[in-house]
Amino acid sequence: MEPIIEARNLGKTYRLYRNPYHRLLERMPWNKQPRHKPIHALADVTFDVAPGECMGLVGTNGAGKSTLLKVLSGTTFPTTGRYTVRGRVTSLLELGAGFHRSFSGRENIFMNAAIMGFSRKEARKKVHEIVEFSELGDFIDAPVRTYSSGMAARLGFSVAMAVDPDLMILDEILSVGDQSFRQKCVEKIWSFKSQGKSLFFCSHSLYDVRQICDRAIWLRQGRVQLLADAVTVTNDYATYENKISGGGDRVEYDGLPDAPDQGTGHPRILGSEILDGESGEPRNTFAPGDAVAIRVHVRNPRRLRLSLAVGAMRSDGTLCFAHTTGFNDLVFDFAEGYVTLHLDSIRLLSGDFTVPIWLFDENGVHRYHERPAEQNLIVQNRTKDLGLFLQDHRWTVETAEKKPV
Repeated sequence: MEPIIEARNLGKTYRLYRNPYHRLLERMPWNKQPRHKPIHALADVTFDVAPGECMGLVGTNGAGKSTLLKVLSGTTFPTTGRYTVRGRVTSLLELGAGFHRSFSGRENIFMNAAIMGFSRKEARKKVHEIVEFSELGDFIDAPVRTYSSGMAARLGFSVAMAVDPDLMILDEILSVGDQSFRQKCVEKIWSFKSQGKSLFFCSHSLYDVRQICDRAIWLRQGRVQLLADAVTVTNDYATYENKISGGGDRVEYDGLPDAPDQGTGHPRILGSEILDGESGEPRNTFAPGDAVAIRVHVRNPRRLRLSLAVGAMRSDGTLCFAHTTGFNDLVFDFAEGYVTLHLDSIRLLSGDFTVPIWLFDENGVHRYHERPAEQNLIVQNRTKDLGLFLQDHRWTVETAEKKPV
């Protein structure tokens, strides 16, 4: 099958003028020298996106991500190279983009439907679906200029999904809106993927890129620094950024993001306890090599399919490990029950570790609840080993025998 996106040697150069007069002067027939400074936003960008594939896009601010998304969306044109996008495309690049601020939300729905080629009859069929998904209620008839950023995101995402595209281009949509709407967005994205549709997803949340995307592109100074599977790209990108920042502003790629408590009507963690892994008795002080169990009490009133993550965090904020049931293909949908992480031989050395616990959806993307265990995990090392972990190891010793002359 042909790729849904095919980009070859894409380049985009902007012209930066010191003032508008220089722009005019440069066009004069007698002018012999350029009056602008070229800004190369993209250079030699080449990639394909297969049908049904989710491609991620990461990079620092100014790396060219927004420019690439605008090129693929058709809102700007490349200076060099070529690209092909097949099928119906919808994009959500900026909050409120494509909306007339003086029009109501309902009027903007009809306007966007007309732009996308829908007849008024088809648009009417979509309005109820869009309004229901956005949960804007009576605000749908208020001017868009009165909307908050979260309300604009609701309307924009609802309109974008209602057109049933073959390819969706998203820029940071999961970072806005409240948790309830974010959950709906995540569920819609997974439903979109399950139908064999394609997604081009740009985000600064490396965790979301790792969980949602199959492959990812790391853009650096307008060029493709790396194109590989999402885990490899996010790891390499985070390692590079942490290296050049000197560890000051760390880019978290192993850490799990925060999740606020969403109330008693949603899945939540009721409590947890640290146990002796062999006897099952409560205990929170161990030695390296001991068996540890962390038992988590979960309530799930809506019987949703969930996954759970349990970690250990050092006092300086270093996440030593975080194991999730989803990575072991284990999800659960009971109304109330217990999930236990068994560590048959704990490898941590001395330290006092907090035990953060996260409750996720079945895909490990939407965070319902987060809370630490009531007790810290204390590991007391009685040997002279140093470091964070007691790594399995072995030694060999060889003599250097002289060869006969």
